[in-house]
Amino acid sequence: MISKEERHSSYTFVTISDIGSNHRALLMPNQDAAAFFCDDEDFILAVSDGVGSCKKSEIGSDGAVNSCVKVFKKIKNRIIAFEDETVAEELISIWRTSLEAEDIDDCCTTLKAVIKIGDSIKAISIGDGFIVITSEGIHLLSPSEETSFTNETKCLSSYVNESDLWISDFHLDTYKPYAIMCCTDGVANGIQPGKEIDLVEDIEKATSAEELKAELEELISDISNYCFDDKTVGVVKYERNN
Repeated sequence: MISKEERHSSYTFVTISDIGSNHRALLMPNQDAAAFFCDDEDFILAVSDGVGSCKKSEIGSDGAVNSCVKVFKKIKNRIIAFEDETVAEELISIWRTSLEAEDIDDCCTTLKAVIKIGDSIKAISIGDGFIVITSEGIHLLSPSEETSFTNETKCLSSYVNESDLWISDFHLDTYKPYAIMCCTDGVANGIQPGKEIDLVEDIEKATSAEELKAELEELISDISNYCFDDKTVGVVKYERNN
């Protein structure tokens, strides 16, 4: 299990990634990836799950989360607009460019990401896993893979286009606390359906910043007892410091 924690002013960031027992037994790499980056009061958080049938999917997932960081920096530097179509187009372009030395369809991957600029968050999703944002009774939950897309699982690939990405805005009252979770399907499959928002509300209201990393590590350990896939989660907890 690899855990990372950082605190920036009123924010606590935690990412945890744990290779599945099946991959460990087969001496395969963890196909998940996670990244976050904070600049002043704005941030990016992303997790990605490489498609198991693709032989270099760990390269694709790492490229996906790093591409999100690059998109965030372009937005912050006012190189691109913080608009749905622009963000989707730039993200796909940067991800594909990062894989120029590879066959892109050997590197297919899902993605869950949130970008915060000012008092607005864009949630970006393709494939399975979920995103939850909660703030004093207001919440956002990304649609499940089954209801979002028909036919086969969508993912970042050579044939993905901007309309394949689900993007939704969440407007913040920055005087109120909030919590955000992005996770891959290895975590999502270990959470009772319909309880995703409850879990994140508990982080928002009942879990201190000091307890957050340990509680998430315990969650991943518990899920590992019955889920043998790679498991990755990223959380941001905001508590305004007055």
